[in-house]
Amino acid sequence: MSNTYKDSYESRNNGPDKADLLMQSYLQSKGYEEYKDYLRIGTDPKVNKLDLFWYATDILLIPDYIVVEHGYIWFVEVKGTLRLKASDFHKIMEMHWKGCKYKEVKVGLLYFRNKDAAPKYYSAEYLAEIWKDPRFETHYYPELDFKGNKKAYKILPESYKG
Repeated sequence: MSNTYKDSYESRNNGPDKADLLMQSYLQSKGYEEYKDYLRIGTDPKVNKLDLFWYATDILLIPDYIVVEHGYIWFVEVKGTLRLKASDFHKIMEMHWKGCKYKEVKVGLLYFRNKDAAPKYYSAEYLAEIWKDPRFETHYYPELDFKGNKKAYKILPESYKG
């Protein structure tokens, strides 16, 4: 049985990160080598048990993966859900703001629906359009963030042809 957004934080982070495993499998299927073609650098609450860890994730600005492909360097958040948290959106936008002055830099999100489906890329520009579009309603997770605030998210359209 897979975890859902309705499960507790502890329950959701108790098993393997399926999206991360699918990303690693995807990169290996393309013949990419870690430390040569890509870096897995994102913070992972399933691995990191550091006290006060959430301060680090709030301050650090690093993607889940960096991939070099076809003359571009991609800064990618990896997701196994179409729910994009506000905190992840803002991190993507800040990376995009820093990277947009370089034509070789791409920032966005790679969504893995399941092991049999091709991953879907959502560019930072497209995510910004969705975030300000009133047709995409803001939802809230049942738990609060480490500061005691509601955790907002939007549901990305699966039909996007990015």
